[in-house]
Amino acid sequence: MAKREFKNKRIKQIIKNIAEDFRYSNEMGEYALLFYKADSNGMINGAEIDQMLEYVTTGLEELSKNIEWREEFLKENAGVDELKMLQNMKTIEEEYIELRDFLKK
Repeated sequence: MAKREFKNKRIKQIIKNIAEDFRYSNEMGEYALLFYKADSNGMINGAEIDQMLEYVTTGLEELSKNIEWREEFLKENAGVDELKMLQNMKTIEEEYIELRDFLKK
């Protein structure tokens, strides 16, 4: 069974950041639980690798189509600084790419 241990500090931080985003929104879905577990255990294995890879790949696809998402987000969150939001989206994209590359090894 394949296993990915998070020894690299950057990968650990990315996992923690995603888990924190889920915690902030009080999510308890399948992906949220996956990231909570990965954050606390410091590793994933087997089907969890594929599941996490699916999450970041889908996230990257959604970010690439971000115009619709951005418009909806700004409607729902009046007063949000658009430049700051774009910087956050860029950070998320970079983290997802790093995590995707790590999981594909």
